[in-house]
Amino acid sequence: MSDEQSIIIKRINKCPHAAHGGAWKIAFADFMTAAMAFFLMLWVLGGVNDEEMKAMAEYFRDPTVIEASPMKLIESQEAGQTSDAMIDMGGFQDAPKGKEGDEDGSGKAQEMAQMEAMKAALEKKMDENPTLSQLKEQLKIDITPNGLQVQILDDRKKPMFGSGVDLPREYASRLLKEVGSVLAKTTNKISIAGHTDSSGYHDDSEYTNWELSADRANAARRLLLQGGVDSKRIAQAVGLSDTVPFDKENPYNPRNRRISIIVLSKEAESRLRSLSEAPAIEDLTQELANPS
Repeated sequence: MSDEQSIIIKRINKCPHAAHGGAWKIAFADFMTAAMAFFLMLWVLGGVNDEEMKAMAEYFRDPTVIEASPMKLIESQEAGQTSDAMIDMGGFQDAPKGKEGDEDGSGKAQEMAQMEAMKAALEKKMDENPTLSQLKEQLKIDITPNGLQVQILDDRKKPMFGSGVDLPREYASRLLKEVGSVLAKTTNKISIAGHTDSSGYHDDSEYTNWELSADRANAARRLLLQGGVDSKRIAQAVGLSDTVPFDKENPYNPRNRRISIIVLSKEAESRLRSLSEAPAIEDLTQELANPS
């Protein structure tokens, strides 16, 4: 009995294979769609010139081609006008156009171009006129955040004014008139400031650097008017004494004695107006009626 082998029977249950899903078909279709779009893009770009390529690149860099919300259509009177956008937005309003730095329609770019043109005209006058070219080192022209600044600096050998008086020398008068002939073309307001160095009068003198700088600013104003500047363009003519030195390290430097003329930008003009604007009469009446 022991010599008999045990017989073991293994029963294997064969399960049928589950049906394959169709997810791969969707993924393959997405791939083919993307590939077709890619090759279609290459075909379109093959017939585009450099200028059109730059325009398309600019669109993808800044896709905000409409100034309102995407659902806001153009007004009825603007409907039917041809859009010049690279991509047809289906009647949506195009973005406002302007030069670089003037996208918001504020006119800053045009204003800056006018400032640059006046600066170039002044430099040209200095180069072409032999008499004025001798004063080239005493004329400093800069484009600043406040506008076009023209500074006429004093020099120990060639002062703009007589010592302690507001009477300009002959060459200084001519220079200021020439500056006025260029600034006469602007419609912006103009600020004029007189500056002195720290060399003052006697302590008991009633006439100080404040009066002197103010008188010199007024003398410069009159010469600018003779050069052609409209009197209505003058926003202010002030004396600042030695409070704003050109050479901060040496308050006695002759170059601190100067006339500063600024063709004000619209923003600077607005700031100046807010500082000097008088309160309305009704506001004063209300303050007097209800004192705090």
